[in-house]
Amino acid sequence: MVRAIAPSAPAPEPVAFPAAEPVADEPADAAAAAEPADSGLIGQTIGSYQIIRKLGDARWGTVYAAVQTAINRPVALKVLDASHAHDADARTRFISDARAKAHVQHPSTQAVYEAGESGGHIFYAYEYVEGQTLAELAAGGRKLDEPTGLKILRIAAEGLGYLTSQNIPHAPPQAGSIFLGADGGPRLANLATHTADEPSPVVGELQALGHIVLTVLPPLQNLRPGLRELIARMIQRGPQSFVGWGQLLVAIKALEPKIVPLDAAKISAQDRAAVAAVAQLRKHQKRSLYINVISFISLLAVFATFCVIAYQKLFGTNERNIGAQIEIPEGEFIFGPGEPVILPTFWIDKYEITYGQYARFVDFLKKNPARIAEFDDERQPPTKAGHIPKNWDIFFGNAKAGHPVHSVPIDLNCPVMEIDWWDAAAYAKWRGRALPTEQEWEKAARGTKGSVYPWGEDASPKKANSNADHKPSDPAAEGKVDGYNFWNPVDKIRGDKSPFGVVGMAGNVAEWVGTWDPVRKRPLIKGGSFMASDVRLDRSSDSDPGNVAEHIGFRTVTHTAPPKK
Repeated sequence: MVRAIAPSAPAPEPVAFPAAEPVADEPADAAAAAEPADSGLIGQTIGSYQIIRKLGDARWGTVYAAVQTAINRPVALKVLDASHAHDADARTRFISDARAKAHVQHPSTQAVYEAGESGGHIFYAYEYVEGQTLAELAAGGRKLDEPTGLKILRIAAEGLGYLTSQNIPHAPPQAGSIFLGADGGPRLANLATHTADEPSPVVGELQALGHIVLTVLPPLQNLRPGLRELIARMIQRGPQSFVGWGQLLVAIKALEPKIVPLDAAKISAQDRAAVAAVAQLRKHQKRSLYINVISFISLLAVFATFCVIAYQKLFGTNERNIGAQIEIPEGEFIFGPGEPVILPTFWIDKYEITYGQYARFVDFLKKNPARIAEFDDERQPPTKAGHIPKNWDIFFGNAKAGHPVHSVPIDLNCPVMEIDWWDAAAYAKWRGRALPTEQEWEKAARGTKGSVYPWGEDASPKKANSNADHKPSDPAAEGKVDGYNFWNPVDKIRGDKSPFGVVGMAGNVAEWVGTWDPVRKRPLIKGGSFMASDVRLDRSSDSDPGNVAEHIGFRTVTHTAPPKK
């Protein structure tokens, strides 16, 4: 029997447990999180929770990845260590802390679902966050960009400000208690406690948070002036220093329009209304067309011409025929910093996959729901359902109608965006193709001589759609350097062409490839984008396969000659 002490909070969207990325508890010991899994409770069930694996050691107990079997919800489960199980004071403190955490209801902070005792084990279950702590990122030497750093500051400040305003005792912030989720969203561990060991003054927490964020950002002197001044006011004591969370949040919100790019996931109500208006207009025009056919049937010759024009207007498409593939012949090329590699012949898409092309895959999936799993990668987590992007109706609807998305022009010839690696791999499989390997991608982009850019060795901002003129705070602005502020139709950049004639590999959107990092076990991304200042072709980065963004797309390859048209 389980005794619950807190009502369940709303369940988060289920996620798959990653293979080797531990979750930190409040505040977790980053070194302990890297210890080998403790097999003592692995596979056992405590209450309604089946334990999957160990995540790490934290104060008072061990943290496990578990599944709440009744509703198939992944959770983090903290179990009081056996060494404390018979200590009345430890048991009381453990449950009291769980109760304090359960009363925290704030969107920035992990929710506690349930606490109790079952089979001699004292435990509590809380929200599982897939991602890494700032301590883990710093230990790995990873540096985040300024927009992400500012988002982390805001989420942490909102959570800590809530605890302070509600007079909730809590542990001070640490690098192990701030997460960067797999979706790029920050999250604060639940720091509430029944009684804080040493109450921390707000100015001390502000200073600590500033130092924590700096561990994953470039050096203070290299940051843009606005962010540099903000963090300096956090970590340095003086007349201009922040003295409260509200004061910090005001400064963060004032700085956000200058630093944080417009988030495509937050589609405006105006965009949604535009899609609905277009659909209504088409319905009205179609009905009007039928009335005209009946009313003016006698004017056959004139009406025939009218029908052709009307049909093209109503049901025509702005999509161009851009599905060609380029043959990359067998032979040696220079890979990476200078490694000669020989590859057999393959064919790669001349352009990045577009909304028009991906729409045919979506249409197929909608008509054949029983076949969706047929195109899933074998590594795809069970919580990944289908391959229709979250904001598909907005982006595709506006692309089809030729209406902008958050003031940025878009049509069916623009690269499909907000596609995670699983979606890209599924589309390629549906087409009877594959995602290019890192080596295939580089050969197609750099030619046989291993040029740094598609056009040669010298940087030329005018030739590729990069952030040389990217203004995230002003999406409607025109690109003064390369012609585009955000994305561009895949066939509209002429300078970004490889020696083989493959287009758009340096800029526009970065691209998923089929190669995975063998250590981090994450897929690679190649090429620059409209957000990137560095568009060199000999570099790559890895990302969570579930990551989606406006600046990431893909293209496909085949190893058999495409049919001639």
